[in-house]
Amino acid sequence: MQTPDSGLHPNRANIIDFLSLTFGTVAGAAMFFVSIFANYEVITRRIFGKPTTWVFEVSLFTLMWFVLLAASYASKERRQIVADVFISRLPKSSSLSLGIATNIVVLTFTAIVGYYGSHTCLDAYQNDIKSIGLLQYSKWILDFVFPLTMSMLFLQVLRNTLLDIKSLTSLKKESGVYETFPLVLICGFMTAIVFGVYFIYALPFLGIIILILCFLIGGVPVGIALGMTGIIGMFANFGEFQSLTMVPVIIEKTLYNFVLLAIPLFIMGGVIMAKCGIGERIYDMVSKWSGQLPGGLSMATIVACALVSAMIGVSTAVAGAIGLIAIPQLLANRYTKEISYGSVAGGALGVLIPPSAGLIVYGFLTNTSVASLFAAAFIPAAILVGFFVTYVFFASLLTGKYQRVSFTWEQKITATKDAFLGLLAPGIVLGGIYTGIFTPTEAAAVFVVYCLITAIIYKQIDWETFINILKESAILGSSLMMIMIGAMLLSNLVAHLRIPRLLTEWIVTSGFSHGVVIFCLLAMYIVMGMFLDGLAMTVLTIPVIYPLMPILGLDVIVFGVVLMVFIEMALITPPVGLNLFIIQAIARDNLWTIAKGNLPFAIMMLIVAMILLFYPGISLWLPEMLSIR
Repeated sequence: MQTPDSGLHPNRANIIDFLSLTFGTVAGAAMFFVSIFANYEVITRRIFGKPTTWVFEVSLFTLMWFVLLAASYASKERRQIVADVFISRLPKSSSLSLGIATNIVVLTFTAIVGYYGSHTCLDAYQNDIKSIGLLQYSKWILDFVFPLTMSMLFLQVLRNTLLDIKSLTSLKKESGVYETFPLVLICGFMTAIVFGVYFIYALPFLGIIILILCFLIGGVPVGIALGMTGIIGMFANFGEFQSLTMVPVIIEKTLYNFVLLAIPLFIMGGVIMAKCGIGERIYDMVSKWSGQLPGGLSMATIVACALVSAMIGVSTAVAGAIGLIAIPQLLANRYTKEISYGSVAGGALGVLIPPSAGLIVYGFLTNTSVASLFAAAFIPAAILVGFFVTYVFFASLLTGKYQRVSFTWEQKITATKDAFLGLLAPGIVLGGIYTGIFTPTEAAAVFVVYCLITAIIYKQIDWETFINILKESAILGSSLMMIMIGAMLLSNLVAHLRIPRLLTEWIVTSGFSHGVVIFCLLAMYIVMGMFLDGLAMTVLTIPVIYPLMPILGLDVIVFGVVLMVFIEMALITPPVGLNLFIIQAIARDNLWTIAKGNLPFAIMMLIVAMILLFYPGISLWLPEMLSIR
């Protein structure tokens, strides 16, 4: 007997789903305990002068298990990060067919990582290899993550594939029509892969581009698209099967990194903020203080987005958290749809305003101080918020399409008291970093614990909410870190092919001025931003562009801030501006109206990016003043 929704025996299907859910929950719980351990480390080191010998090693061990454990749960929930600009516009039968083909790519990647990871684990066990660090343990315990988690991910993706086949079969029976387009689509996808593989042998740089585009357009999760391209390139250029033994080594080197540990921790803190209503309190406070001004509620929305961005660090999460509250109020008070939508989607600057996951990734890729990048982003972010507030003030004043909302002093003070604990979070996190009390990663751990304590004080959390926070944090954190895995596999290939060096030599000998090259880079980012996620843009381009920066006269810190502004712009430009889709889901309006409302905000972002390039001192003043450059 088969389950009605898959080709697997019902008990086996249920076991796969249950294990994926368990893996995700355990991964989230493990990351929460890392935040507790890191807080303990800060206390023992700063107050008692007795740093621990185990927190660092345990935290990195947990990070590696966290990312790979939660991968199967993210797959179960269909929550991997995908560039779905093409596949989302296909008829259902075509998207299902292409999804089945892309799942084969995912299964291949999973099998390769699992197989060679198993060999690494077995080798560590047989040779009794120990970890390197203050806390020594048998290294096979760490490497056992590969066979365990990749087996689980393989089974989950296989189950998803069987479900898709079942849905496709049912769809064909219902329609009674045999469509040829899905078959043509799959043939085109497979042909493009073959072309990419051919060129990766003949002309590696072109082959890399073809494979990445093919995988991304086809709907392969971004991390696996990058990683599979890297694996194919390694196989073709560095000794075929023997070269693939480096795959688990590169993954381990990527995840065993204290800087990147900050990403899932900041995400967990942001999820707590979003699910426990802390963002709502902040918006309520700001709206009560500015409601009586022309465009006051819209200005309040922008300021609230900025404040929440300083806690959540992910723009789409900010847009969702504030949009649910702000958009109904703005429309109810006679604000235009364009101003209402733009204030939320454009005002959500989670990628730019510290602490930012984007800046952490950029710092990792360029070996730049994360604290310096955070400091460098402050003034540009404040300028951008100032531009937005000024625009909505005059736009509302000129059109007269707004309604003043007045509140008593008692209401204002009460709202401020209610939001006070939430407002302290950015100050505690960033103040601790710049005073040297803790590192950015420890700051992320402090942020998690502080958010949890705040939610408990506000009585906004119970056991069910806490479990949901763990699961949501596992999905988001693992999905982002899987992109880092794929990026590092691809970066390893790019470095061994000497592509950055060849590009550098070409630029030096081409005769193009530096200004022309920089203009082309920025134009490239604008185009890429229309189709790719911001993190994908960063990890795809920075390993190649970073070595060129000294030749082009670009400061690595300034360019990092400029890149974050361009990523923010990408989030509000069609066809794949993620913030636009968040607003569409909330407002249930057409995408064109939402995009039109965000156009002025995108233009202001472009203006600020140009100002930063021409006047780099704006970004560099604060890091230099704090002596953290």
